[in-house]
Amino acid sequence: MEGKSSYFVLLVIVACLSITLAFLAIGYFFFGTGNSSSNKEVVVVTQLIPGDDELSNKVIFESKNFNLKKTDPKQIAVIMLGASMKHYKTVDKLKEEEIVAKIDFYNKEINSAIGTYFEALTLEDVQQDGAKQKASEDLLKIVNNILMGDVKKASPLVYSITLDWFYQ
Repeated sequence: MEGKSSYFVLLVIVACLSITLAFLAIGYFFFGTGNSSSNKEVVVVTQLIPGDDELSNKVIFESKNFNLKKTDPKQIAVIMLGASMKHYKTVDKLKEEEIVAKIDFYNKEINSAIGTYFEALTLEDVQQDGAKQKASEDLLKIVNNILMGDVKKASPLVYSITLDWFYQ
């Protein structure tokens, strides 16, 4: 009789330990370890909107036609594009005249980058909602890389790129 009661006590202890372990595992997955977030660094990036007196406008081109990528051999897809950029008048140690001269110097590279960008898009890509906004953001990064590629930790020169297009 004594052997059966010791087995019963051992079984109750194992059951309690199993239930406790299950609750600990569930708590770990839902609530985490609690102190793992202290090793993470939080960086807040704020972008100040410059005033009109801090920006200058430059027309890249009024109207230019680019062929879009074909999805059908019989298809001819063309986009007529006008592009302009707003750039900062002064950045770091560069004055307005130096910035304008740099933009003029890299004008052919900027035009080529815009043409290459649209050659990779299809008519369906251009027709999607938000395509103009995405193209502006992508081209902004590309143009800033062209203009400031030779400077380490450079502030961007171009604030925004505006695209006007008509496709068919």
